[in-house]
Amino acid sequence: MNKSPKISIIVVSWNVAGSLKRCLDSVFATKYPNLEVIVIDNASSDDSVHVTKNYHDVTVVKNLQNVGFPRAVNQGFKISTGDYFLVLNPDTRLPKDFFTKSLNFTKSHPDMGVIGPRFTDPDGSPQGSIFKEPSMFSIHPKYSLNITSDVNAVSGACMFFPRSTLDKIGPFTEKVFMYFEDLDYCRRIRAAGLKVYYNPEITIIHEHGQSSKQSPNAQKYLWQSNLWYNGPIKHYLMAIISWTGQKFQKLLGNNT
Repeated sequence: MNKSPKISIIVVSWNVAGSLKRCLDSVFATKYPNLEVIVIDNASSDDSVHVTKNYHDVTVVKNLQNVGFPRAVNQGFKISTGDYFLVLNPDTRLPKDFFTKSLNFTKSHPDMGVIGPRFTDPDGSPQGSIFKEPSMFSIHPKYSLNITSDVNAVSGACMFFPRSTLDKIGPFTEKVFMYFEDLDYCRRIRAAGLKVYYNPEITIIHEHGQSSKQSPNAQKYLWQSNLWYNGPIKHYLMAIISWTGQKFQKLLGNNT
């Protein structure tokens, strides 16, 4: 009987103890036999670290300061030993067949660099799960599909890929604190000749933004990351278009 490949799960946590517990409960409820669970805690002030002590098979790295999302993920990469990776937000919950379906898909798609699932809200409402490339005509390019497809980018809230992807692409960028690191990673994967796949047959629950909504600097990080990813000309043009559109909508609203 072949041994199940080892899967390294990297969860970056910041002040989301309740969500983290639900996430880890769902991970272990899959009963996948060969998991390596790594939690990188970005100096949480709540009970996040204490929550991890309820699980015997979790490695915890306790950062003394919040180093940001991509840098924390890279800390997990450095100490991981798995054949596959799952980069997972703590505000997610996995279905019991997540690893079975993800591994089967990976093995049947040798050109795959990364796969992302379909996201839903806790009440089952669909969430945007895929990113188009930002453009002048698509300022907020997140959407969803009902069919399996190769796409531009999937969300960093749940990215599954083989170690060969990390070996070929390298770690996440550390040029941003948070935001756009997932689009950048997918862009690098596509540039290397691999595909970014979205599979709606794999569905996870996503409570969305449980850490970021606590941060007073979230909008600043979004602006900085957008500027870095898109470059100054494209960034400022999109900002002007977005601002103009908002003003126009307000004007129409006042005239109705």
